[in-house]
Amino acid sequence: MKCWQWDDHKSITLTRYVVALAILGSAIMTVCGPWLVRWLMDTHPLNCTASWVEAALLVLGYLCAALAFWMLYNLYRFLQRLEQGQVFVPQTVQALRRISWCCTWAAVLCLPAGIVIYLPFVFLAVAAGFMALLVRVLKNAFAQAVRMKNELDYTI
Repeated sequence: MKCWQWDDHKSITLTRYVVALAILGSAIMTVCGPWLVRWLMDTHPLNCTASWVEAALLVLGYLCAALAFWMLYNLYRFLQRLEQGQVFVPQTVQALRRISWCCTWAAVLCLPAGIVIYLPFVFLAVAAGFMALLVRVLKNAFAQAVRMKNELDYTI
């Protein structure tokens, strides 16, 4: 029965697999960007139907894809460090900071698109902004733990 017990290592491994699948899914969506934009425009009522909307959605998609790849890469590296036992190190804090900024920029990009082009982008912006706040709180907690660890390491 011991082999079926869930532990931290299995949890981190599963999460790394899910992140790898998210990277693959993001790559597929990035390659299919023009088709996805055309599908969105053909099947959903947009607030604005000006000639520039298709190009704007494509640019928005590629910018968000770049943020997603950078965020997922940092998340994957964060999980690798956790698996190696490197929890309270500056690189962990840096990865969380980068993830938070990716979410922040996604919110900044999606909010105006939601107001002007397609309302559901507002919900994406709110979700990304909320995630940025959560990750920022985690980053601050990890930064404090790194400072405490460094102080303890120098105590004899």
